[in-house]
Formats: sequence, structure tokens, C-alpha cells
Amino acid sequence: EQVQQRLISSGINAEYGQHYYITNNLRNRMALLKLTKVLVSDKIASDCLKAFEGKGVEVTYKPGLSKTELMDIISEYNGIVVRSATKLTADVIKAAVNLEIIGRAGTGVDNIDQNAASEAGIVVMNTPGGNTNSAAEHTCALLLAMCRNLPNRHNELMNGKWNRINGIELEGKTIGIVGLGRIGMIVAHRMQAFGMKTVGYDPFVPAKVAAEKGVEFMELTDMWPVCDFITIHVPLLASTKHMINSEVLSKCKPGVRIVNCARGGIIDEDALLESLNNGKVACAALDVFEKEPPAFDSALIQHPNLIATPHLGASTAEAQIRVAREIAEQFLALRDAKSSFGCLNAPLMRDVCGDPAKAALAQNLGKLLHALNPKAESISVKADSKTIAPFGVLIGYLNAKGVSANFVNIKKVAADNSLSFEYSECSDGITVSSGDVSLTGKPNENAGLLTAVNNKAVEIALPGDDVENSEKVMEQLISHL
Repeated sequence: EQVQQRLISSGINAEYGQHYYITNNLRNRMALLKLTKVLVSDKIASDCLKAFEGKGVEVTYKPGLSKTELMDIISEYNGIVVRSATKLTADVIKAAVNLEIIGRAGTGVDNIDQNAASEAGIVVMNTPGGNTNSAAEHTCALLLAMCRNLPNRHNELMNGKWNRINGIELEGKTIGIVGLGRIGMIVAHRMQAFGMKTVGYDPFVPAKVAAEKGVEFMELTDMWPVCDFITIHVPLLASTKHMINSEVLSKCKPGVRIVNCARGGIIDEDALLESLNNGKVACAALDVFEKEPPAFDSALIQHPNLIATPHLGASTAEAQIRVAREIAEQFLALRDAKSSFGCLNAPLMRDVCGDPAKAALAQNLGKLLHALNPKAESISVKADSKTIAPFGVLIGYLNAKGVSANFVNIKKVAADNSLSFEYSECSDGITVSSGDVSLTGKPNENAGLLTAVNNKAVEIALPGDDVENSEKVMEQLISHL
């Protein structure tokens, strides 16, 4: 009350006295996430649970929850780990009022509403490397099986038929790889060992990089007519849904063979069935389907020139252990501001992990600025960072205003609240100003040091979670105004 009265007597935004205290939600600079309780809602190797528990995180293991059961308990947790069975839809995420991070122990995240998570400020993370080798090897196994149609030959032999039908060889054939990420590149390397010509397309991989791996870069329209084999390694997005359709298949070489170990829905299954029936596609191998499990008696599943497996791409003992261990390690690394590896919707986190002390200072300065000028619409930020400093300041300012914002959703939240910043480069700390108030600070081992108020030199240590010192800080601050 004394601090508030002194502010009012100084004529500083007196009508907003209730905003003049530093809020207590500034996290320690080395703890970007609370991460005290994690729910694991799908079956996963015990390595995941052990990794969390070894770092003091309480873990609840409840695979097989219904949507209603999940919505009833998800508010109790800071983090959740899923595989592919749990569906984190917008309404489930809305119920997760304390959730900070979602982890997919695997690669595909089409069972997670990333837009809803981002708006809620929840990090979405996957383990891009955990099942890479497993998926690549399964792709290679299906490619080889297609060449001799091994499932049919096996079934015939089991039924007493000795049917020595000729197959084809891989050597000298051209394989088109759609998606030149980790898995696609491993497949390319393995198929090169079989003497195949590898061509590929990826909108994010330059032709020069592909060439360094022995892959000739081609646009898709150029690739379809020249490939003997096509293998898919892209995520399921609006832009990739039914990428392989009737029009594309009509452009392919007669007798093409197609493998999909990526995601169901990338291939139009009706179009594929039609092409299998008319011989345009000699054989197809699918590990994933538009609906899983598919209808077992469907014409596609029963087609003699289809090889089907029940989504086994990541189903090796080694991959299960890797993704389980890696998702826990990635959660903990982000919590401790060591790494943002695997984050899919939080590009700013990479910079925050690179300089967490600066992020803590920026947020603290934003909170202090709000205490002195709660009606700012634009904030001037001078710093040596175009990301951590200005966005950190906006986060601190909005948090002090009672608005939930963090480095995941700050751009949208700031726009929704008509708050912007003007950035200029400065190598000496961070300076924020709005109206008649200017604050300068420098990072330290805690939450920053205030070094100037309205260009007057000061030395005020800023607390992190030490909220009982907030009145002391404000008293010191006011004395220099």
C-alpha cells in the first residue's frame, strides 16, 4: 500500500495502482517449464518413465484412456506424452488448462491439433530421429518384397503350390523419393547400394544438398514419368493429402511400384485400387492407411498385388526404446533451457535456450514497464537480439496485465491485444521505453540487473520467483524516478 501511495503521489498512472506490483510468475532463468507432473497416455517403453522419475518429475502412466477420461484428468498435468493412439483435439487441449508441453514419441503429429496447442501457448514436440532407421528399413523391406511379391509366393507355398514366377531386380531401376528428410535420405543410401538410380523431391532440400547424397533433384511433374519405384516420406498435411491421386498415377510409368510408410491419406486409396486393377501400378506396399485399421475385407486390402502391413514402420524394439528415452530427454532439456530440439511450433525457443538469462531479463523489464505505464500500445526495445529481447518484453508486459502469453504464442497474443514493439540495435544490455518511462537492464545469473531508470544509473537486482522482494524493488525504482 505504501508503494502504491508513493506512486500515486508521484502522479504516475495513479488510476492503475493495482498494477504496480511485480507479478510472481517469472520463472527461474533455467526453468522454461514447470514440468512437475507428466501424463503418459499411450503404451511406451519404461525408459521414458525412468528418465522422468530420475529427474524428479512425477509420472502417471495411463494408456488406453477414453476421450472423456482424458479430459477429466488432463488439467492436472504440465506435460503429456503420446504415441499415435491418443487424439489431442482442440476440445481436449482446451481442457488442459495447466499443460505446457505435448510430446509425440515418434514423428507424425497428425493426432495433435497444433493450431489449438499454439494458441494456448503449449509446446508441441516430436522425436524426429527416434524411429528413422526403423522406418527406413521397413521401407527397404517392402521394396524388396514387391520385387518378388514374396507374400503371395509364401501363401502359395503354404497352400501346397510350387509357383516359380519371375520377379524383377532393383539394380538399374529408378526410384523416386518424395521427401528427402532423414528417412528419405537413408532409403536413398540403401537403395544406391542395390545399384538403383535415386531421384527425389523435397521443397525444403536444395538440389545441391540432394546431389551431395547421390540423389538427383527433380520436380514432381518431372519425376512421375521416369520412376520404376516411388516411395513416400512426407507428413500428412493439407498440401500432401491425396498427393498421389488419379491424375498423378496417370502420369506415372506403366508398371510402377509404390511404397508408403509415411502416413495414410497421402495416397488416394480409391485411385490406387483403380490403378492396381488396370495394371498401371504393378504392385503397391502400404504400411499406413487413411483409416486404421482398414476394412480387412476391402477390395484394396484383398488385392493380390498389394502388400499390406499394420503400421509397423516404427515397430522395432530398438525404435521403441529410442523414442521413449528421447522424448523424456527432450522435455527435460527444454525445461532446463538447454535445447529446443524437436519443438515444432515454437521457433523462438531455440533463441531462448541459447540465452535464457536475456529472456528472463526481457520479461522482467516488461513487467516493470507495465507497472509504470499500463496503457502502452507500443514499446521501444533496444537490444542485440531481434527475437528474445522484444518478444520477451512483450511477454512480461502482457503477463503483468493478466494476459497469458509465452514464447509459443506471443506473436498472436500481442496482435490480439494491439501491442507492438519498435526494435533498434544496441550492444549494451536491453533498454525498454514507452511514454515517459525508460528502463535499462543487463542479464545476470538470476533474473537480471536494472542498470538505468530514465537514463539515471542505478543498480537494482531483479528477483525471479522471489516475490516477497517485489516491494523492495518498486521502492528502489520509484526513488530514482
